[in-house]
Amino acid sequence: MRHESSIRVTAAKGITPVRTAVCIALYGVAQSAYAQQASPDALQEVTVTATRHNQTLEAVPYNLSVVSAEQIAQAGVTDMASLATEVPGLSMYEYGARDAGATVPIIRGINATGEPTRGFRTFEQAPVGTYVGNSPIDGYFQLDDLQRVEVLRGPQGTLYGAGALGGAIRLIPNSPQLNKFAGTVEASGGYVDHSSGTPYTVKGMFNLPLGSTLAFRTSAKYAYEPGWIDTYGLLERSNNGLSGIPTLANPAAPVTSPPVYQDRKDWNFQKSFTGRASLLWQPTEAFSAEAAILDSSVQGDGGPQVNLNFPGGTSPLDPASQLPAGGAYREFSQIDAPFSRYTNLASLDLSYDAGFATVSATSSYYTTSGKLLQDNTYSLGGLAGGFYLLYYAGVPTNPRFIYDQSFTDSAHTFTQEVRLVSKAGPDNVFDYVLGGFYESQRRLGAWSIAVPGTPERQAAQGCPCAGVWEVGVAPGDVTFQQVDTQFFTDKSVFGELTWHFVHGGQITAGVRHFSQSFDDEQSYDDYNFPTHLPATPHESPASKTVGKVNPSFEYAKDQYVYALWSQGFRRGGANSVPLTGPFRESPLLSIYAPDSTNNYEAGLKGRFGNGLSYTVAVFDIKWDRPQIASSLPSGNLAVYNGNTAESKGFELESTGPLFVPHLIYNVSYAYADAHLTSGFSLPANNGAQTGTIVPGLITGTSGEQMPGSPKSSASAALLYDMAVSDGYDLTLGVNGVYRSKVPMQLAATLGVVNPQESSTYEIMNLSAALSHQAWRATLYMTNVFDKENILVPPTQFNELGKLTNDYIVNPPREIGIRVAFTF
Repeated sequence: MRHESSIRVTAAKGITPVRTAVCIALYGVAQSAYAQQASPDALQEVTVTATRHNQTLEAVPYNLSVVSAEQIAQAGVTDMASLATEVPGLSMYEYGARDAGATVPIIRGINATGEPTRGFRTFEQAPVGTYVGNSPIDGYFQLDDLQRVEVLRGPQGTLYGAGALGGAIRLIPNSPQLNKFAGTVEASGGYVDHSSGTPYTVKGMFNLPLGSTLAFRTSAKYAYEPGWIDTYGLLERSNNGLSGIPTLANPAAPVTSPPVYQDRKDWNFQKSFTGRASLLWQPTEAFSAEAAILDSSVQGDGGPQVNLNFPGGTSPLDPASQLPAGGAYREFSQIDAPFSRYTNLASLDLSYDAGFATVSATSSYYTTSGKLLQDNTYSLGGLAGGFYLLYYAGVPTNPRFIYDQSFTDSAHTFTQEVRLVSKAGPDNVFDYVLGGFYESQRRLGAWSIAVPGTPERQAAQGCPCAGVWEVGVAPGDVTFQQVDTQFFTDKSVFGELTWHFVHGGQITAGVRHFSQSFDDEQSYDDYNFPTHLPATPHESPASKTVGKVNPSFEYAKDQYVYALWSQGFRRGGANSVPLTGPFRESPLLSIYAPDSTNNYEAGLKGRFGNGLSYTVAVFDIKWDRPQIASSLPSGNLAVYNGNTAESKGFELESTGPLFVPHLIYNVSYAYADAHLTSGFSLPANNGAQTGTIVPGLITGTSGEQMPGSPKSSASAALLYDMAVSDGYDLTLGVNGVYRSKVPMQLAATLGVVNPQESSTYEIMNLSAALSHQAWRATLYMTNVFDKENILVPPTQFNELGKLTNDYIVNPPREIGIRVAFTF
């Protein structure tokens, strides 16, 4: 295998610098990538560092997808969720930034947890590791000022550790450049169908040399996305927090007074900011140090949720209120639903060229914290034939009744990694990577439920206590609280050795040994059905060794064949479920075990002289004891283990020039059949508030498809470039994205008998970019046909007059212009 530290250039007739710069059509899927700085008449191939060595993309002996900086900019990719939309085989539950604490990337279908039913996911570890450079990260942040994104498909346990069960994603930021003064300023604005607001973005980058050995780089991006959903039934309250009490329309009638309504247009807006600053010190050719800080925040209201089925009519809560019919871009909610998330990352990368090898170290510390408010009034009213509504809202029904939930989460994580990487060379017989890794993490998740104003109304009715139906509540009219605090440490050593046994042929063997500790302290307080579980520590230590064997052969110039066996691993943990009282669960649900994967993969990769590149990969991933998180029939949340599962499929990708001059194509297809290979059965509370545990109430059936991912996903794109006059270049792009239906859950959840699934997903996008010297103006249109795809169907269907029929949908058509100036 060759190791290259620079980018090779391959001639391709009729390809201009502008087309080289964007290389793949607008919104094209990043299955092949090209360098940021193009030379005339060239399609370039990029050097990647996923293996810790510098290698050409085609030479990496497993399926690695790369998204270039140009693709990110031209596609309008803003965050991890929009990136997942563009890359076949990569998926996420699509709730927008609102539920960033509850959604994680999924690769090759390795996920058993259903759609988020809570606002955070602090229970099981994510199945995909996410990194900014060499630093792991979580939370929400915009993708800005990146050199490229590397999507590593399949288990990556040896180099990337626990959590890389299905793969890893590396976001490679741009580093400061010595002796170069440069910058970019960009602004965009447009129009969103079904909205009266204007989307806009302003961003900039500045690179400043500070002498010959020091350079500073900073970038910042602010984006406003207007809402496009109108919501009805919103109540005016004393505040928009969990315990905000509804305003009485008639203060003289505290029992029967209706609320004050304040319907809202363009409800689901969001605004976000991401900034990064980095300082590079390189006193010698052999040594460099780079310190960086990333800061990100997002705030908004509501989410991309609509009610398509409510026929309109009298509110089931307030007989004096008439609600309009539901439909496209209409929603019903009793309360405002604000959300926010803040993410920060500080990192220090040190590198020293010792001649025979490079010694490097990465220290990082990141924090993320989020909060969201969620209305569950209609959902509660639809359960158990209206029993809960009767219990909580009283007789006559409280016309101002609210049942809302608050989710807050935070994480503080320190990591330290040290690596020794051999110097690459064409005459090397052996190459190696050796390293050690340490991680210390503290996570907190809190879930609270309140019935604001209900105890006050009952007191006005003459109830002698302040509780719901004479059952006490906590201050703030809180009826339930659960707090989960986790402490996790990981100490591991790893190494990979590559033997170049013949010219063009090599075999890599890798191993990683983990030693982990996991402590979980969870408290559980139900004030309506008096249950109190103090925060009792549960320990889940783990020790595991994973491996990798990866032969490959360059059978012709730039043509490779490879095979791969690799393993992934994820820690276990504990659940905060009551073991006594009406909501008690089986002790079998108090803990969950680690799960692991074995990946068997083979593929062909190559690149021809005209710039055409291709990858063909087939895989079979065996999954032992898959972790599954879901709401139980009682309403408790737990993580438990299945028995065995499997994901098998194939991936195809190709990029290159077509026979028509100035035209480039990109096509990509991924198929992943992820399913249970054996059934399982666990006992659980039946939800009848009697404390009855039913054997086999939680089940999984062999052959059942894993949730969160489509079996089939594809993208096709065309890019045409032409010179319109001297110094002016026009680039036209079109792309289409397709995904098959996505199942939403594996086992029955609260209110669900049969697992739900999304609709198929088809979107087309267009762009036209005009470039002249340092200026670039781009007209774009996303979702050309203004198609409303159902991303997540209702969990509760046709209850409370169909007010529970809430669908998560994609954004409507957007038309806009981006103008950029580079200096």
